[in-house]
This record gives sequence, C-alpha cells and structure tokens, in this order.
Amino acid sequence: MKIKAIEPTPSPNTMKVILNEVLPSGARNNYTNENKEQAPMQVQEILKIEGIKGVYHVADFLAVERNAKYDWKVLLQQVRSVFGEEVVEESEEQQLAHFGEVKVFVQMFFTIPMQVKLTDGTTEERVGLPDRFKESIMKVQMSAPNVVKERKWVEQSTRYGNFEEIGKEVVEEIVAAYSEERVNETVTELLNQAGAVEVTIQKREPYKVTEEMMKDADWKNRFAALEQMDPTEDDIPVLKMALDDEKVSIRRLATAYLGMVKGEEVLPLLYKALLDRSVSVRRTAGDCLSDVGDPAAMFVMIKSLKDSSKLVRWRAAMFLFELGDESAIPALKVAQDDPEFEVAMQARLALERIEGGEEAKGSVWKQMTESRKGE
Repeated sequence: MKIKAIEPTPSPNTMKVILNEVLPSGARNNYTNENKEQAPMQVQEILKIEGIKGVYHVADFLAVERNAKYDWKVLLQQVRSVFGEEVVEESEEQQLAHFGEVKVFVQMFFTIPMQVKLTDGTTEERVGLPDRFKESIMKVQMSAPNVVKERKWVEQSTRYGNFEEIGKEVVEEIVAAYSEERVNETVTELLNQAGAVEVTIQKREPYKVTEEMMKDADWKNRFAALEQMDPTEDDIPVLKMALDDEKVSIRRLATAYLGMVKGEEVLPLLYKALLDRSVSVRRTAGDCLSDVGDPAAMFVMIKSLKDSSKLVRWRAAMFLFELGDESAIPALKVAQDDPEFEVAMQARLALERIEGGEEAKGSVWKQMTESRKGE
C-alpha cells in the first residue's frame, strides 16, 4: 500500500490517509492496540507510533485517530515513514498540540445527575456536584431494583477550553437546570415506586419559553427555561434575545439551538454569534454554520480565518473546504501559512480543492460515520 494523499476530517483528532488500494466492497476494520495483531503489518506499525489511538480502515482510506495532545505534524511524518516515504525531521523534540476539544459526560441515576467526567482523549478528570445531589440519590437508591443498572453516562455537547473552566461551567449549568424543586419531584416519584419490579420516570414535557422568562433577574432561571426547550422556528425571537445574555452558557446554548433549527432565518443570528466575545460561543456558531451547510455563510467564514482563536480558524478553514468557492482563494492563500499546523493544513487542502475545480468533499465524514454506524 502507498499513500496517495492525507486530508483532515471534521474532527481535529482524526486524519484521513488515502491509499492506492481499495478494500473489498463492504469490508471495514477498526484497529486499536487491543486487536493490532489482526491488522495488516503497516497498520500495526502505525499503532506503534506514540500518540496514535486507533486506525479505522474502510474503502480506500485509513482514518487515523490521535491522542489530542500530540502534534499532527510529527505524527504524520512517522505515518508516511511507515509507507516507505522519506521524511525530513524538523525537530527532535516532539511538541504537544492541544486543540482544546473536551468531551463532557454526566453520570445520571435515573434522571438525577451524579457527577461530571471530562476527557480530551488523553487525560480524564471527574468533577463532583453539590451535596444536595448526593443526598437526593442516597434517599432513593435503596429503593431501586438495580442500582448499577440505573447509573449511566450521558454524553453532552463538546466544549472547548481547559478542564478547570469547563468543569466549573458544566457544574453551574447542572445546578441551574436541576433546581431543588425539580430534583425533589424526581425523588418523590421514585420513592412512590419503592419495591416495584420496574421503575419508570414520567417524561418531562418541554414548555414554551417566553421573552419574559428570559428577562428573569436570576440567570439560573433563564438557563433552566432554555435548557428544556425543544427549539423550532417559533422560538427564534427568544433565541435572538438569548444571544445578548450576559451569561456565556446561555449564549452558547442559544447558538446551538439555532443550529438545530436551521434555515435561512437563523443565518444572521449565527453570524452574530460568530463575533461573540467568548471563543466557546464563536466555535459553536462555526459548527452550526457547517451543519446548516449554506454557502451564503462563506463570507463570514472567510473573515473567521483571521479569528484570534485557532479553534475558530480551523472551523472556518474546514467550512471552506466543504463549501468554499473561488471567492475564498485570497484568504486561504494567507491562511495556509497559519502558525497552527492543523489550521494551515486545512486551509491548504481547501485551496487545492477549489483551485483544482474539485467537487466539495463534505461527504467524506458522512461516509465514515455511516460505515461505523453499520458495524
């Protein structure tokens, strides 16, 4: 096997290595250190590289996943070397690169939060909640037919930043969304079913959020109202109002909801969020614009190539790789010299696609995810 090209994917921790050989139709293999003996020799060598977590092989490419703190520039040199390519070592010291992407999980006991888990792919940290959550769980866990079974980790939206800031923010949001009254109602519902073979919790029905609710003096009440929303086009006026909220958590959530609503009407609001003072909100807005997939957003994403945050610049370059046209060429030529390797590489690939007249390749990630779903 030989490498034809290397391209980034929507995940900063996964690179697509395109090969000159194709697997039989329908064949796909997921390799980690646990089953590396089953992999082809070259894949085994890739898995030996410090910083590589796994390799997914499907069709004519490998999806190579890294630990978030390792520099792609160094890792890809070693991957190329596995396939017999000569590479020039630019530095003996391996620099660590961290894109700031943090996965967030909340452990739930039925519908009561227990604790928070944060991970960047290498490091894991757990964050406790205020005592009232632990006390509530202690009241009801003796009545549960299977305590272990009812505990589960629920993944939340990806955050960007350091563990301390994210942990504090997530705990604040949980405290706001799960008021004492809400938790006590769940406790009462569980205690009333003590001894039952199967315990059921009544599904929480979303209520209409009004502009008046978003004027509440307590941000916790504003967040709690927004958190339970099932957003539709009718909620756009409230979400527009929330974009000006003083609390970052509320602005970020409103931005994410606008991305869920989609449609032309949300575009100006997402453009506004892309200028927010918080990096987390700006990056969320970029993700949403990519999900909406409207080329009309190209002009704001071109501007975002100059954002102060590498997270936002990378998202802008990816958007232009997916949907950009000739109007993005001047900005991409500048961005290909970005000091951040991932940003520069993504900009170069977007530039190559556009100048080469190739069709936008946003469907690549869909192919990968759809293949994994079929496993």
